Amino acid sequence: MPTPTTTANPCAATALYESLVHCKGTTVLPGLRSHIYYIAKSDIVTFPSAPASVPSDGSMKDLAIIKSDFVLKADSKWKKIDIVASSSSVKSESQGDAPSKTFKNTGEFRYPGNNAEAAAFCRQANADDLVYLWPQRDGQYRLLGNAMFETNTTPAQESGSSETDASGTTITVTVTDIMPSPYYTGKIETAEGKINGADGSVATSD
Repeated sequence: MPTPTTTANPCAATALYESLVHCKGTTVLPGLRSHIYYIAKSDIVTFPSAPASVPSDGSMKDLAIIKSDFVLKADSKWKKIDIVASSSSVKSESQGDAPSKTFKNTGEFRYPGNNAEAAAFCRQANADDLVYLWPQRDGQYRLLGNAMFETNTTPAQESGSSETDASGTTITVTVTDIMPSPYYTGKIETAEGKINGADGSVATSD
């Protein structure tokens, strides 16, 4: 009698669950640092992505980390926006129905000014597809934007009317993704030099 063949589970490599542990006494720092970076998607030659499955020598967290670098067009750089960290945040929420559930990732960034430069950014970003990188308090960078879905930037400005009113520009960014805002550990090429996305340090040579 022939020996029955064993069919490998084609889904076995696509998920690896692990315990989520929080060590007592560990401080969790909420919020963002006081800047973000952005670039037009049209200036990106190669858009890296997180792995579709856990590498054989990896762990669950690898599913949320983009490790390879962005490849940009010649002379293109990530541009910086200074923000009010205490008035800026990023959130992620599940959307849709199975098996097509995704995440809606939303960033709200407050720029402390409504000058002509801010108005010009609003004019262009309102109709463009931009990609954003934002640093957590611990220096790790995370991504808003991907190759699959367009990023929607909806800027707003307010002048305020009295001495104590808020005045400035709010940049709201929304994008659909397959996960909450991914971590990015590659290089960030800026006009000031290269930054290590893993911890926000100045990157050394390539």
